Amino acid sequence: MSTPVLIVGAGPSGLILALSLLQNGVSVRIIEREVSHRVGERGAGVMPRTLELHNYLGTLPDVLKITKRFPPLRMYAPGSTKSLFDREIAPYSNPLALGQNHHEAILRSHIKKFGVEIELGTTLEKFEHWGTTVPETAKASWLVGVDGARSIVRKQLNYGRGDISVKGFDSAFWHIWGDPVDKAVSIRPSGQDPGIFNFVILGKNANHDDLNSSHEKLISFLYEMTGSKDLITFGDVIWNSVYRANVRMVDKFHVGRVFIAGDAAHCHSPTGGQGMNSSVQDAFNLGWKLALVIRSLAPITLIDTYDEERLPVIKEMLQKTTVLLNKTVNPKDQNDRDTAMDRGGDLHMLGVNYRSSSIVFDDDTIERAIGAAYGVDSAFAARAGDRAPDAPGLVQITAPEGKTSLFELFKANYHTVLVFGGAQQHEGLLSTIKKLPEGLVKTVLVLGAKDEKPVTAEGFDVVVADAEGYARAGYHVGDEAKFIVIRPDGIVGARVATVANVEKYFSKIFN
Repeated sequence: MSTPVLIVGAGPSGLILALSLLQNGVSVRIIEREVSHRVGERGAGVMPRTLELHNYLGTLPDVLKITKRFPPLRMYAPGSTKSLFDREIAPYSNPLALGQNHHEAILRSHIKKFGVEIELGTTLEKFEHWGTTVPETAKASWLVGVDGARSIVRKQLNYGRGDISVKGFDSAFWHIWGDPVDKAVSIRPSGQDPGIFNFVILGKNANHDDLNSSHEKLISFLYEMTGSKDLITFGDVIWNSVYRANVRMVDKFHVGRVFIAGDAAHCHSPTGGQGMNSSVQDAFNLGWKLALVIRSLAPITLIDTYDEERLPVIKEMLQKTTVLLNKTVNPKDQNDRDTAMDRGGDLHMLGVNYRSSSIVFDDDTIERAIGAAYGVDSAFAARAGDRAPDAPGLVQITAPEGKTSLFELFKANYHTVLVFGGAQQHEGLLSTIKKLPEGLVKTVLVLGAKDEKPVTAEGFDVVVADAEGYARAGYHVGDEAKFIVIRPDGIVGARVATVANVEKYFSKIFN
């Protein structure tokens, strides 16, 4: 058996990569060493940027059907059922709760539409890199490892975690008892499964290995910490383990035709909820690039930008999550204690950007400050390398559907060129697009609210009226001519004023 891409690991990042490749016309084989699909919440926080990723893949409706916002925190002293205070963890637009088991199930259902099944109980024992193929028990032209951490641990923090059934517990709150420096337990209701709660046990004075090995000791510890034996009943443990938080990353995400992503490339503290989200964004960055190279539509050097773009992001992510970890388990002062649970801003990942990438291009007079890979200003700046924002309230002129939005037009298997103003340049742009691989670049002419459809609009894939002005405001465009190229991964690839510079951008993408 031979396949273009062998994906080792069927967690969220492996499944996102598989779906991205399949939507881009590339066959995959997915193997997973576990003999059954994983159970449990695990990485349950889905950041706003990851929700946008699901929109590109067409999986967002299924995700939104079952996600919930995280409940507010309720804090207690150990052994007490009297709350000390409540705290809202995030406003409505912030991360949503989606158990990893449910997240993976959604992705598997979409992959199955392409006739691909996960091969459970299948382990990659070894591989040899031959340059053109990677032999296993079968041959593959490309190998991607997304099967978790395997390297030597550099830094460790042990804590217990798992899911447990509970009766009589208030599911309107995320409950926390104790002090993480000494001994603490967090109990959070599942976002999808009634009566199931996720628990995390922290603190140097909690015997994590002992609690993990004995159901009776674990239940006794939970009753001791919560002081609620007469009020609630802890039942079956769905899964539990001792987690050893590694803080490390590789210095390369690929060598030749072998790639790694997610936990195979970087491990860190779970504080901040960045792990699963960073992992799937690794995969989404790689997917469209690898597909173009496999289909001989792009130079193989395009693959190098996977490392170039993701390494700075992961480096900053490790720094941020380590700071939060230290505030939680080793606070220096009261300010650290007060801010240990702060979440928001850059952790929502909307400002994660690739401004320093060699393949993004910005030619206007506003200086494109490179700055941090985890930016805040870059969340809505729409510069080259930033996320592409949505614009609702658009009225389609070339189709009967009526109102639409940019997020309904963007997809994971093609570039989108937004064209603002400058009718005299439209024809030249369309001639340029016709020279590119068919179906891989869509054009959207964005008219002003009062503009009439110009004669030169006939060749565009979509013509919309920016009836409420969101597109021009969101992309900071006035009356001038502007071409904004959106990549398949939702990144602004180019922000330019001339057709020649549109050509310059695509010359780095396609052969």
